[in-house]
This record gives sequence, C-alpha cells and structure tokens, in this order.
Amino acid sequence: MHDATDMETPPRQGSVPVGSAWRIERCAALAWPAAVTEEREGWLLRHSPGVTRRRSNSALPPPAPVRSIEPVERFYRDRGVPVRVQISPAEHHRELDARLAGLGYRVESGVAVLTARTGDVVAATAPAVTAAEATREAVTPAGTVAAMAREAVTRADAVPVGAAGSVPVAVAGDPGGWLAVFADLDGHSDSETVGREVISRIAGPAAFLSVSHEGRAAAMGMVVADSGWAGVFCMATRPDLRRRGLAAAVLGAGARWAAGRGADRLYLQVEKDNLAARALYERVGFTYSHGYHFRTFP
Repeated sequence: MHDATDMETPPRQGSVPVGSAWRIERCAALAWPAAVTEEREGWLLRHSPGVTRRRSNSALPPPAPVRSIEPVERFYRDRGVPVRVQISPAEHHRELDARLAGLGYRVESGVAVLTARTGDVVAATAPAVTAAEATREAVTPAGTVAAMAREAVTRADAVPVGAAGSVPVAVAGDPGGWLAVFADLDGHSDSETVGREVISRIAGPAAFLSVSHEGRAAAMGMVVADSGWAGVFCMATRPDLRRRGLAAAVLGAGARWAAGRGADRLYLQVEKDNLAARALYERVGFTYSHGYHFRTFP
C-alpha cells in the first residue's frame, strides 16, 4: 500500500484556495452525474449501477472537518457495494484520510486537478485553429478571444492532419453521434454504459468535441460549463496519432466554446502518473490546483 501523503504531495503550492477547490469538485460532480445522489451531513453520496468509474460510485466529503463516516458506510452497504470515499481536496482532508487508513480503507488512484485561465488556453492553442472554426462567431464572444481566433485564420495552412493550423475540430451541442466516438476511443469495458448512464444525463451546457482522420475517430474531448467554470473531460487520442497536435486542437476548441459560455476558468482531472498528458496541459496554461485519491473498503 502506498502512503497517501506521498501520493498527494503537489509539485507546487495549490493555485486555488480550499473554497475554490470545493467549488471545482461540486462542478465536476454535476458535470459527471451519478444515477443516484444523496446529501447526508454534508457528504455528497453517489452511486451508478453498472458504471465502474470510481467517481461515479464514491462519496465526496464536506469542506468542513468530517465528524462521522457512518452515513457513508450505511449508504453503500445498503446497496451491497464497496464503501468508497473521494479524498478531495486531499491537502485539506489529511485527518479524514488518516482515519480511513486506520480503519483499513485501501488507497486508490492518485489524481491531479489542474486549472487554467480560459484566455490563456485560447492563446496557447491558437495555431491549432482552422479557418472554418475560427470564424464561427457563435462560439466566441466579442473582444479578445474572437480577435485571437481571427488572427489564427491568417496562419491556417492546408497541411497534413495534426500540423499546427490545420486540425478541424467538430463541436456538437449534444452527445448524439459523439457517443460512438467516445465508445471507440475511451478504452474502458463500461464505455457504452457510461455514455448511456452518465454522459447522456449531463444537464448543463456541454460541448462534445471530436477530430476525425481518414474516416475514423482520432481524438475527442468534452467540456461542461457551470457558474464561470468549465470542466474538461474524456480527453483521448488514438495511440497511432499522438504527438500530432490533435489534443491541443481539442483543448483549444473547448476553451473557445467555454469562453463563449462565460466560463473564464477551466479545470480538468488527470492521473498523477500520466506525465505525457500533464506536460501537454502545462504547456497550454494549466497549473496544479489540488489533488485527490480514493479510499475503499473492503
């Protein structure tokens, strides 16, 4: 068993205070809805039968110090599933983490939550904008973001897919056909169930982004806006097409869409040991906000 303190030590000081970190986690919970949710003593309890993703079947603690875990244990044991707690923000729930460790809860999946200013990501990914997308005024507000997009038009060239300035990103307002892209690129056994039971249930404004290459899904992402924040989810690129700028293009399209919905900050969640993805996100302006992991029993 790894020590959770080692797993959650950030590379730098968290960039947002605990109140903002808590807001991000609440936004993320709404953006990735569970089939069953309950609030008990400040806990957000989530359960999604048939879905194997931990965040769909875990309890998010309140921002204040936790007095009791009994409501959490009862909720999951009544449903015949393991008791799982998302220790988030981990930096502010060390006492809870230690208590659960002492009770025999095992630690799982260290995750870093990164945040960025939407405008910074738009600027950093501008070379990946295509002429057709840059002139799409419906997804950009008047002012700086739109100006950046118009400037990118002058740099767009007809060069092979993935080269800077040439990646066309499809942006849809509902999952529809995008779910087939998700099932193709997601790489998990429950992808179809997640599409049906999670993604199709998203209530907030959302953009479903995809890149195609030679008639096949090549890259994807999803962005969900809520109260000035927009969460980036489901980022994936076909292994044989990585390092061609597709992910940056998807991030850029998502950032421009978010700006058009009034979201001036972005957040995303990435596994701590996924160094390649973290390097990409840092290059386009994301910095460390906070971390989380899960504690599960039995």
